Amino acid sequence: STQLVILVSCVLCTGRIYKKPFLLALQPPLVNLGEKVTLECRSEIMFETFTLTSHKNGTIKDSFELSAEHFYGGSQVNFSIGPVTPDDAGTYTCYGSFNHSPYEWSESSDPIDIKITGLYKKPSLSALIEPVVMSGENMTLTCFSDLQFDMFHLSMEGVPKEHGLPSVKSHNGTFQDSFHIGSVVQAGNYRCYGSFRNSSHLWSTPSDRLYILIYLLLGSHLPPDNRRNLHMLIGLSVTKILVFLIILIYSCCSAKKSKSQEQASESHLTPVRKQDQRSRGMFS
Repeated sequence: STQLVILVSCVLCTGRIYKKPFLLALQPPLVNLGEKVTLECRSEIMFETFTLTSHKNGTIKDSFELSAEHFYGGSQVNFSIGPVTPDDAGTYTCYGSFNHSPYEWSESSDPIDIKITGLYKKPSLSALIEPVVMSGENMTLTCFSDLQFDMFHLSMEGVPKEHGLPSVKSHNGTFQDSFHIGSVVQAGNYRCYGSFRNSSHLWSTPSDRLYILIYLLLGSHLPPDNRRNLHMLIGLSVTKILVFLIILIYSCCSAKKSKSQEQASESHLTPVRKQDQRSRGMFS
């Protein structure tokens, strides 16, 4: 078929003629079922055509071709995918070519994995400590579900982090695993997902978000023992500040009360003084 000829020609010519284009997702690569995603293929070369291919289990499943738009310094095109279905999940790459030699494709772009979410019931995500940590401290997040997922995945602000972890059955019958983030440097919304081994690009509905707050302090680079001492000093400092504020507020209230009493006494004495002056005037 025509498609077979194109793919064979691609294998023969790819990488020998033109430098690879760049492929990026204009939205996060975790796409909820029924939503749309746009993939932009861009190159410094004035290609006339871009071809987007989707791969599943290592083989090319579909290909899409669009005429390139030219701009100063290069060419590009946007491929709109969706509303997405499970069939749209997979790995995408793009190629550039010219109309006079349609079977001579450029080198393949770096791949982008598109995961479709919302296929299964959402898991839960929790932090083993309070989700407010000092920069540089370790953080462990646990994802768990009553569904027997094969893998759990973690994302931050819609972008997958690290590799998925295999689920383990816990003593209470749920399935879970823990992500050891290490030295936390990014605050934001974290979520987790579950998936099955035979459909690694199809993920569950995301867990409820868990917001991790990072606070920066001088000395955050210190060893753990010194950081504990720093925490104690911070606690003592906060306590002293609170005591000082309470004393200050009490002093201000006492001063205002004394001033009010003095004004009240002064206003009470004034009529008496005036009456005394009038009495003296009558006898003089």
